[in-house]
Amino acid sequence: MTRPLRDMVRMVHARARDFFDAPLTADAQPIELLQAALDELERKTQPSGRGSRTFPYARIAVHIVQPHADRPAIDAVFSRLETRLRERLAEMRCDIPASLAVTVSVTDSASRDQPVLRVDCDDDRDASHGPRADLPELRVVVVKGQCDREKYAFAGGVIAIGRGAEPADAFGRVRRNDIAFLDARDGVTETVARAHARLEFDPALFAYVLFNESTTNPTSILRGGRSLRLNPRDPRGVRIQSGDELQVGRAVLSVSISDTDSARRPAFRRTPDKSG
Repeated sequence: MTRPLRDMVRMVHARARDFFDAPLTADAQPIELLQAALDELERKTQPSGRGSRTFPYARIAVHIVQPHADRPAIDAVFSRLETRLRERLAEMRCDIPASLAVTVSVTDSASRDQPVLRVDCDDDRDASHGPRADLPELRVVVVKGQCDREKYAFAGGVIAIGRGAEPADAFGRVRRNDIAFLDARDGVTETVARAHARLEFDPALFAYVLFNESTTNPTSILRGGRSLRLNPRDPRGVRIQSGDELQVGRAVLSVSISDTDSARRPAFRRTPDKSG
């Protein structure tokens, strides 16, 4: 099937879905809620010319209002929201930010005026790295590998790590790397993927969380003589600590975090799979 025909089929299916699908009810299953959220996010894409589209938002907040909600099931199903969204938008030739902040809230109480599902989006990419006195500062030092700088400092937000300042993928989507390794061949730097990893400040944990975005090049946390390898594209991530070293490919970054209350907070957001 040619791409124009595929796009036409998608459009017809989308219009049929909008016309025939019944609205969500209070007893909707988690998979139905996920599908409805994906449909709503697809409707938020914007045309960008020459048959392409763009998703102009960096933050997604999903609000579910459902009496007797099955929270563990909702958490499990919605953990794949970002992956499913990227897959769907890639089929549409739709540009999407390199990093997305996705939150899902569940409320048990409901009224007649409240929809079962609401999806809010906004874009704070330009402000995400601005100075914030109320947030811990993350300082990064390049230990192994060649970057455009030797030291970085961030306060909150999303920090993309990869090779090249603004690499493009096979679909022409441009990623902006905040920690950008050079296109150099020294046995270390070239092992960093174009879109390798990201650090993201989690307000609920009041901590920075590391995510592995590469399916081929490893990402690990080196801590206290141990190497903790992150699973590729795991939406949960792993919380980092001051003094950790982050290994991306063979390159190494040292991190320190100011103004954190690590004594009263868990060391990890999750227990990584050691089989990696």
